[in-house]
Amino acid sequence: MGNIRQEVFDNVKLTQKDFEIAKSFCAGFDVNYGDVINIANTTVTAFILKPEEFISDGFGLEKETLLVISYFDSIESRTIQAAEKVFEKYPYKNRVDNLCYFLVSNDQNIESWLKKYYDMSINSKIVFPFSTIELIDNKNNQWFIRERLRKYSFDKDLFGYTLPLQDDRSFFGRQQILGRYIDAIKRCQNRGIFGLRKTGKTSLLFKIKRTIEEQHLGQVLFFDCKHPKIRSQRWFELLNSISKIIAARLGIKNFLTDNEPEKSMSSFQYIMTLASKRKIKIILIFDEIEYISYFSKQNKHWKDDYFEFWQTLWSEQSTFANLCFIICGVNAYVTEKDSIDGIQNPLFGIIQSEYLVGLSLEETSQMIKTLGRRMGLKFAYDCIQFLYEQYGGHPLLTRMACSWINRYLTDESRPLTLSKQQVQEMQKGFDSDPAFYSYFGHVISEIREFYPDEYEMLELLATGQTSDFMELSTSNEFIQHLNSYGLISWKNGIPSISLPVAGRYIAIELAKKEGRKSIYKLIDEKDRLNWLKVRIGIIIESMRNLESNIRSCKKPELYGVNSFPEAEKLINVPVAEDSQTFSIFINMFYKCFVEATINYGKTIQCDDHYLDKTIKSCYPLLYKVFDKIREYRNEQDHILLTSYHKQKLDDYLSEDLESSLENKDKFFCLQQKIIIEFITSIYGESIGIE
Repeated sequence: MGNIRQEVFDNVKLTQKDFEIAKSFCAGFDVNYGDVINIANTTVTAFILKPEEFISDGFGLEKETLLVISYFDSIESRTIQAAEKVFEKYPYKNRVDNLCYFLVSNDQNIESWLKKYYDMSINSKIVFPFSTIELIDNKNNQWFIRERLRKYSFDKDLFGYTLPLQDDRSFFGRQQILGRYIDAIKRCQNRGIFGLRKTGKTSLLFKIKRTIEEQHLGQVLFFDCKHPKIRSQRWFELLNSISKIIAARLGIKNFLTDNEPEKSMSSFQYIMTLASKRKIKIILIFDEIEYISYFSKQNKHWKDDYFEFWQTLWSEQSTFANLCFIICGVNAYVTEKDSIDGIQNPLFGIIQSEYLVGLSLEETSQMIKTLGRRMGLKFAYDCIQFLYEQYGGHPLLTRMACSWINRYLTDESRPLTLSKQQVQEMQKGFDSDPAFYSYFGHVISEIREFYPDEYEMLELLATGQTSDFMELSTSNEFIQHLNSYGLISWKNGIPSISLPVAGRYIAIELAKKEGRKSIYKLIDEKDRLNWLKVRIGIIIESMRNLESNIRSCKKPELYGVNSFPEAEKLINVPVAEDSQTFSIFINMFYKCFVEATINYGKTIQCDDHYLDKTIKSCYPLLYKVFDKIREYRNEQDHILLTSYHKQKLDDYLSEDLESSLENKDKFFCLQQKIIIEFITSIYGESIGIE
């Protein structure tokens, strides 16, 4: 039984009701601190709870945990905002577990309200909700808190968060490189960060930005260069944007500048002069640098503007010692060439670059253990080591694998301990899942596109031609980027691919290219129902995350604020064993996703071509899946097809079916292909929006 410390009782701000609620948590926690806080336009009571050993062992709560109480009769968004801000205040910051907290409200509908709130938002914290009345009614029930912990601890998929991390709660490792970059900023030196896709580069940039701001090192300006608003600007317009932001930060009112090259440069010089006199560092961070470089594929004006923009910044940096910048991207080619088309490359020689490789084994272990124990998953050391060996510490691939494991074990009682053997057996499933498999190619796509000779070296190694690889690798230029990206590891002089999963991808793709026979693998009959339920769950959650991202980026919506309809019925669609069960499946998917999009287009007074114009233009990957569902549904409902739609249907069937398939597997093959393509397209669209 836990206790409330005397220092907490001594706080005169706390009320008798505060103490009554705090005592409810003494069934598993000590109450070490408490206070009443005015924050985010509301007032809350905040306690720090220290879990007893049986709570730590059972639910993975090893650090002190935050308890937030709101006494308003109805819970609102500002209550959540207030709770989130408590984490940033002393003494809670860096003391309490930042992945979860307890939330108590007078609102008896707090659980249902929170579910709706988080269905419409992205949040990686686990919230344990309670109403004040149920805590009071159960004050003598020592199991009540534990049952609520059990209900919510293992429900949230913390591994499934795939967007760049904008706070510290899920940021792991990278401390050494962070220290180097902060030191460089203090000395106003330029830096570059490059690496394979989804290795956490943007998350590191956000961490650098937060650290600069926390340490008051200067004014940091962050530019996501893939954003149309950035990459569509001419070089002098972007320079003006930078000047305006700096002017606003310096408190300069009525600052005006014209969109002309000469005046833009003069305005920037004026602003930097003021910043220099005030001894304020200006740190410019450019993420996705390829989009405003000579090699930009979408905005051709950067082929010339690249030189003007970077020559200007380079020149001004020679004048102002308080200016520095960090650039970040996948392809380091932009800093490696001394000249481009006979013109001196302004970024060559002025940036010290570093490649971001996978997390270390220790960092990977910390990430898996920390997130896993919140979900009731305990990974044995040899299990973590196996995952590290397979995914090379790549943050996203590792988290996606763990997310797959979590989903696969949905029906298992928690907490449970995973062995290496269990994960090895499951790996056959998630590595062959095309929705996951497609990421392997995405991770190494830049190597294939920009360094084809080195990619051929990878093909040699992936197909077991190790001796040929070693012979050719004596010339370092053939493997320079493979080593820099951390794709090659050497043990006792023998090379191997650091990402075995990527190696298998390369080998399979090479087999396709060379015309070697490859047969599509169907899920075993005994596993199909579970496979289907898990994948549909992924579609529902991923689609809602995508909708949230779309709203954040103010792009054309798919369904509006109410999301897609009848999601609860999707879980119960049958495995497609024949024409009838396939018809049930395809009609439900059509109604939930395709017809709902068409109907939304009508509600916003778009014409009947909202799907075939707006959605097709903005979300081409998703549109193809929608179109395929529509064509298959039309066939199943025996709708008379025009020659155009008949040809489309034939093309889709040819793409999805193999002649060797027996008739009894035909319909499940179509179902499996649609499910997999759906998940893959959502991931693809999410990447495009990030």
